[in-house]
Amino acid sequence: IEENNLILLDFTADWCITCQINKKTTLQNEDLKIFIKNNNVKLMRGDWTKTDNEILEFIERFGRLGIPLNIVYGPKNKKGLLLPEILTKDLVIDSLKKVGKNEN
Repeated sequence: IEENNLILLDFTADWCITCQINKKTTLQNEDLKIFIKNNNVKLMRGDWTKTDNEILEFIERFGRLGIPLNIVYGPKNKKGLLLPEILTKDLVIDSLKKVGKNEN
């Protein structure tokens, strides 16, 4: 974050149905993968398959009580932009552009 990187943070769990749907329909989408590669987006994943109080405390800071929790960070928003629980490729790309250096 301090180095002005674009970051996509994904908190997920094996037992979370919505997380698995987001993974299959959005996070593994080829267009999103290309955007991530071309824009040097850093991917970070928090695995909450086995509950962890540290992760729960982080999630609660964003007003959520559970997962999925996806946040994008960039030079224009270092505090993080919280994404909705259901993701789409366009939503993630548009959000990354919004927090990024330019609006291309």
